[in-house]
Amino acid sequence: MLNLKIGLSTILVILLLLPFGHSRSVLGAEFPSKPITLIVPSGAGGGHDLTFRAVTSVSMDYLGQPMVVRLMPGGGGAIGSDFVAKAKPDGYTLLAGGRGWSSALPAVDGRSKGPDDLATVCRVNYNTIMLVARGDGPYKNFKELMAWVKANPGKLIVGTGSRWIQADHFWKKLMLERGIKVKLVPYQGGGQQFRAVLGGHSDVGGAIPAMYDSFKGTGKLTPLIWLDKKRHPHYPNVPTSYEEGVDFMSGMWRGILAPKGTPRPIIEKLGAACRKMTKSKTVVRMIKRFGDGIQFLGPDEFAKVWRAEYEELKTFGRAFKKAYMK
Repeated sequence: MLNLKIGLSTILVILLLLPFGHSRSVLGAEFPSKPITLIVPSGAGGGHDLTFRAVTSVSMDYLGQPMVVRLMPGGGGAIGSDFVAKAKPDGYTLLAGGRGWSSALPAVDGRSKGPDDLATVCRVNYNTIMLVARGDGPYKNFKELMAWVKANPGKLIVGTGSRWIQADHFWKKLMLERGIKVKLVPYQGGGQQFRAVLGGHSDVGGAIPAMYDSFKGTGKLTPLIWLDKKRHPHYPNVPTSYEEGVDFMSGMWRGILAPKGTPRPIIEKLGAACRKMTKSKTVVRMIKRFGDGIQFLGPDEFAKVWRAEYEELKTFGRAFKKAYMK
């Protein structure tokens, strides 16, 4: 009798679980049945906008539905991030994540959404940037720039894509370690801050090759330094941050994030499709034109990398605030 009861209980559990497992498999198989919206929370013409328009251009081939880029700038990326975090976790509303709004703002300021609020789909790539100055400035290299900053405290206007993004973090590190003073002005994305330098509204800003190449040799911009350990092959004469005595390598990653609670089968299907999309010759060729490459990470590996960056920024943010925001 006891054995019979155990047997019946086991069968009952199995029967109860079968519909759940079946529904999850069906969920993954049927997704997507309509277009997917990818929110880019920064302005037009920046690295995120360019990269994700390239990647999504082949989405029909690998998902059977278009992945449509929608720009939603504001709050340094926080507006778009908050929008996606509150969206229905069904895989149809995704976020173009990045260091500034996905790691720095939540880690340092408690704004925007970080790894506790969003799920990882994939990382597409990771790149460092070059700092550039207005061509009519009184400094023609990084050493001259630093000498000018020390002689003119608080007068250098530095444009950044948002607070705590690469260039912003770099200058805050210099402020903390060298005691210098500069004026940091956050814009709505990399494209806007780059145009501010060209227009004379900022003295220094950041640039990826796709931005800088059109002005190379025109005298409108002066390349200063690469925020990396090794020189960029296209610009062998531009020194790295390490060569200039700054222990700093801070890349901007571009990844796809989903609302927390998005079913795992949907995450896996999106991740697998994105892996294929980033291997597309069309996408690789377009990304290469921007001066970047593909450094793909799947959901689980990307989650570990993201979490580590988030925690590192938390530590640095506390140190900076203690020194400058008493």
